[in-house]
Amino acid sequence: MGFRERLRDQIDFLGLLDKEVADKAGISKRAIDSYVGNRGCIPSAEVAVKLAQVLETSVEYLVTGKTSEPIPTPPELQHLQQFDSKEEKKLIKVFSKLSSRDKGTIVSLAEHLAAAK
Repeated sequence: MGFRERLRDQIDFLGLLDKEVADKAGISKRAIDSYVGNRGCIPSAEVAVKLAQVLETSVEYLVTGKTSEPIPTPPELQHLQQFDSKEEKKLIKVFSKLSSRDKGTIVSLAEHLAAAK
C-alpha cells in the first residue's frame, strides 16, 4: 500500500469528500484527484503536511504507513476502534448520523437480513 491508497483510506475513514479535503487543505479538487487517482502523484512536503492535518494523521503515516508515536483518535471516532473492517466503520459512522426513526428502520432491516441467512 502506498501514499495514494493510505490517503484514500484516510479520507474514506473520516467520511469526507475529496472536495471537502481540498477546501480544508487550501488546495484544488484537481490536486486531490491527482494524489488519489491512478496517476498517484505525490504532493509537495507543504501540501502533505496540510493533508495530514486535515486528515488527523501524520505525513509519516501517509508516506510510509508507520507512525513514530500513536496518533490519538478524536473522541467522536473512538467508538469505531472496536470494528475491524472499513465497511463496519463506515456503517457505524453513517448510522450515527441518522434520525431515531431511520435507525429503527435500519436495525429492523439488518435483523431481517441476518435471520434470512
